[in-house]
Amino acid sequence: MSIRIIYLLGLGHSGTTLMGRLLNAHSKTISTGGTKNIPLFVKGQKSCTCGARSPEGCQFWSKTEMALERRGLSLADLDFGYDNQDNLDLRQLRLYFESVLEAAGAEVIVDTSRRRTYFARLAQVPGVEIIPVHIFKDPRAQYASNKRKGMGLLRSVWNYNVRGARIRDMKPDGPPVVHVAYEELCRNPRGELQRIMAAAGLAFEEEQVSAFGEMETHIIGGNRMRLDKSSVIRLDENWRRRLSRFEQKAAGLLGSTCYRRNLEASGKRGDTALPPEKHGK
Repeated sequence: MSIRIIYLLGLGHSGTTLMGRLLNAHSKTISTGGTKNIPLFVKGQKSCTCGARSPEGCQFWSKTEMALERRGLSLADLDFGYDNQDNLDLRQLRLYFESVLEAAGAEVIVDTSRRRTYFARLAQVPGVEIIPVHIFKDPRAQYASNKRKGMGLLRSVWNYNVRGARIRDMKPDGPPVVHVAYEELCRNPRGELQRIMAAAGLAFEEEQVSAFGEMETHIIGGNRMRLDKSSVIRLDENWRRRLSRFEQKAAGLLGSTCYRRNLEASGKRGDTALPPEKHGK
């Protein structure tokens, strides 16, 4: 059985939840959130978007469990967390992915685990083709999200620059990384989704933009946007009011080179990468 996975790379709060929902709306894909979240879901520490706090409470995850049991395993046997990523059981991963696709009747899994090192481990699963997709934000928007979690400016920009450089330097054995700017995804979702779906060997479907909020989802983990039933895509520019003028200028200056190079990797012009700040009186 051939297994294809669209793997979302990037930082937390970079747009991966939105991207996961848009990709999930395709008739041949299933977005499960991060594979690394499965042990937490089994333990009741993460919930499914249907509201279930355990596999038994969700129709889809119950079907996945039954498909996995036919292969001699249970979801409770799987230790796929970040803290075990150096020791992942590749055979179990293969059987898990087969079971997810069987339960969903899908051809492609969308995984939002984000880490480059976790991607490298999943890429070792026999018979699996991973399509890496890097989603990134304006460094000011990224810092505004990180600031809400208590992260300082310098650490935020350092993480942004280092993670961006490492992902741009990736040379996977399979398909190359597809780089996508969150801002461009919001402005031109059809064009960006067409690029991603083409990389996965699928045609874009209009429902991915027009009705993604109405689609049934069984995503484990992610921010509160995963529960939104709206199919309206709104560009989040709350950084303009959350950050002081100094913070906007500092984050923009310190992260501008990385953002420009990310844009260039995505095929966009990077010479006017950062939009100007807007300040009221």
